[in-house]
Amino acid sequence: MKTISTPYCSNVFRALFVALLITIAGAVVTAQAQVSAVNAASFATDKVITPDTIVAAFGTFTTQNNQVFIANTAPLPTTLGGVRVRIANTDCGLFFVAPSQINLVIPSNVPDGASVTMTVTNSNNTTTTGTVTVVRSAPGIFSARATGTGAAAAQTSDGGPLINTYNPDGTERDVSAGTKDKPNALVLYVTGIRNTPATNPSDGNGVAESVTCRIQGVPATVFYAGPAPGFIGLDQVNVIIPPELAGLGSVNVRLRANNRDSNTVTIKLAGSVPAVRASAITFGQTVNGALTADDQVQAGSAGSTFFFDAYSFTTTAPNTTIAVDLRSSSFDAAVLLYNNASGTLSLIAADDQSGNYGSSSSSNNNNALLMTVIPNPGNYAIFATSSDFEPNGLGNYTLRLLNNVATQINYGQTLNGSITTSDLQTSAGTYLDLYWFNGVQNDNARINMNAPVLDSYLLLHSNVGDPRLAQDDNTGGGKNAQVTYRLTSTGIYIAIATPLDPNITGDYSIQLTKLASLADDPVAAFRTGFESLFKAPGREIFDHRPGLIDPEKSSLERFGTRRIVEQ
Repeated sequence: MKTISTPYCSNVFRALFVALLITIAGAVVTAQAQVSAVNAASFATDKVITPDTIVAAFGTFTTQNNQVFIANTAPLPTTLGGVRVRIANTDCGLFFVAPSQINLVIPSNVPDGASVTMTVTNSNNTTTTGTVTVVRSAPGIFSARATGTGAAAAQTSDGGPLINTYNPDGTERDVSAGTKDKPNALVLYVTGIRNTPATNPSDGNGVAESVTCRIQGVPATVFYAGPAPGFIGLDQVNVIIPPELAGLGSVNVRLRANNRDSNTVTIKLAGSVPAVRASAITFGQTVNGALTADDQVQAGSAGSTFFFDAYSFTTTAPNTTIAVDLRSSSFDAAVLLYNNASGTLSLIAADDQSGNYGSSSSSNNNNALLMTVIPNPGNYAIFATSSDFEPNGLGNYTLRLLNNVATQINYGQTLNGSITTSDLQTSAGTYLDLYWFNGVQNDNARINMNAPVLDSYLLLHSNVGDPRLAQDDNTGGGKNAQVTYRLTSTGIYIAIATPLDPNITGDYSIQLTKLASLADDPVAAFRTGFESLFKAPGREIFDHRPGLIDPEKSSLERFGTRRIVEQ
């Protein structure tokens, strides 16, 4: 990184910068009666500018002979083509003037303030005015096509020459994400950040500690932010591209300074997807971990990304029943379970809601509890990650892997059970007993839970995780529960017997039957196919962020949109 550990701009970018200042007119708005001034990189419509910022002013102006004029001296002239621009009674340096656009730099001594007047004096001595808001910092990133969007006008270096991130036609070109041993730095050319309040403005890295960068939402280390040498009004930000983003293709880049976000530009990350790094975990083991910005990354839908830690384990017997309990007070947790046959990861189950069973509120559930039966012996991987509702979630967590957590039950069978303190327990303190059975599509399955003392509650899950298919508190009469459900596919199903309330124990019986028809059970017949609309009588299960989860999709379907990676 030696070549760009301090501010640096290549001759290639010098030519581009001159072209940008001339062709920014590509983003020209309709001529206006008043002056409308914007950040010349972002074209943000909030009319917020900063001292030492390159600004594009739009309006109807009169130049000498209505010609276009380009400055060719430094310092910049304050009169160009007979036109002068003043802000807060201070002359601005002019790059370019034309009948509908002026590119200028805001003087460094302009004070902060709202509704600051900008006055353009035309070559015929008429004036046009407008107002702007002046703040210390408002970042804008230059794009290759001078529109504020699309491919960044940026460069990269892994210690060698600077390489453009864009093609001559302004489209993205492939960029290496680098590696941890040989990182690749991204040099962004911006305006509006050099005056950002800094903790240590004399440490040689400019205001780097006060400027943040996210690439596809993932934090990227900023090691310089400040003026670009040899340019007027141009700043640059040097950041390390997170190596975990290799192979993601087109990704968004955004800066934040002084509590203000920049416009979003893009770069294209090439290379091979990094191999998944998995730590071994054994049944009964609890792991204390943390999602950090250095972790592995999955790509989700709509350009979202998610950090994850991976854990590998092996099953040796058919129909191994497991539970993966992931808890965090820092992020909204999600568990993904992959089959790792032949070294290729295939998602087979997922959960991000079941950890709240027994909770009295939907607002305190950051925990996941995946309960499933693994039919075939083999190698498997668990991803500890954040839910769809929290891309790039970070923070500490605990993960526990348990086996032999469910008992098989068959049609026509009644089993006696007991809720005890050694049972599987949710983060809300509720004990669960699990039963699994094989069902065939269109089976009319009925489950009864009867208890002499405790208040029964039944839930029915498919074998791929949440959301639950059905639940019931007291349809069985009194404190007994009954679930009747027409199975939608052939496979394994999981019945959960619980008192629902925290820390309650006691005896019960559970019975599984297959009904010939639902004709004699109009409530069950109505309920089948309309579970998202049906509310079981009695106590409720509180969904995390109700209304945001698509009731027609399981977690497996939602998390299945994340990029499948290979070992």
